[in-house]
Amino acid sequence: MLGIYKHMKIVITESQFNTISESANKRQNLCATFYSYSPFCTKVEKMIKDGRTGGREGNLVNLSSKFFNKVVKNPNYFDTITLSPGNEEYDSRMDDLLKFRDVLKQYNSCPEIYSKLVEDINILPQKGLKMVVDGNNQYSLLNRLDTHYTAKAYLLTKIILDELESFWVEEGGEKTDLNNLPDDKIRELITYVIDDLNVDGVSEHLRDLLDNNKSFHDYFLGSLEYSRNKGNEVEHDVFNILRKKYGSDKVFEFSGDFGFVDYFGVDGVLVIGGEAHPIQISTSMKGNPKIFKYASNFCKPLGFYKEGNVVTQYQPF
Repeated sequence: MLGIYKHMKIVITESQFNTISESANKRQNLCATFYSYSPFCTKVEKMIKDGRTGGREGNLVNLSSKFFNKVVKNPNYFDTITLSPGNEEYDSRMDDLLKFRDVLKQYNSCPEIYSKLVEDINILPQKGLKMVVDGNNQYSLLNRLDTHYTAKAYLLTKIILDELESFWVEEGGEKTDLNNLPDDKIRELITYVIDDLNVDGVSEHLRDLLDNNKSFHDYFLGSLEYSRNKGNEVEHDVFNILRKKYGSDKVFEFSGDFGFVDYFGVDGVLVIGGEAHPIQISTSMKGNPKIFKYASNFCKPLGFYKEGNVVTQYQPF
């Protein structure tokens, strides 16, 4: 994976800042909960996490994200609201979008993103922002599912196993050794599940699991919550480091769950040498950060990740 990046460098080490204590919550290894089928789940996660095959629209990263976004926003099984102008949640997200546009314009950077921003700013007041809500009509962690590889792999594996178990019982045949399936067969299984024709069926299945399977409910939502908290912690650390290194006036932060700017895979902008670099921050190096698809001679996005007490910067070729 390292071969697809250039100019990777350590930004800061333990000796340069105080260690932030780790969260008491430990990230659940969701695939391990399947015991003998954990290798299969791990393969599923790897396939929906690797965005280097299939092109922008055909790889499993994009296909699974679009599919599960439809699943959790299915009004037959999940509650949603549409944020619109005048709503505080909408207005704060729009303010960030306007700031993002203005920064790119000021530094004459990333014209492709800028054009899309202008288009979104014109369309969003009429379109609004559809958001999944919980029983108290508040933001739901399910909004994070479309970009959460571990939770998607956990759900996909559960669906596949449930369907195969029913088939094996009905047919009485020999069980398939999922762990030894070749990659192309696993991809076929995933592609079959995430077909748009199955949105209702998967929505119903997920709703049933969340309502009636406490173990699944706790592992699934617990993983989404942990990643949100850990991600917020890492973003906080990295932004503070960048401000100390480059100055507060050169760092623009847009972090926040489910924002308009977040749609572009952007957590902020870093200005270096008069050039604005959209940045994405994560807890580990991503195989193909969303923002990297906009890389060009006129747009040079950067990725930052923090593992332990080391922050590393990377960028696409």
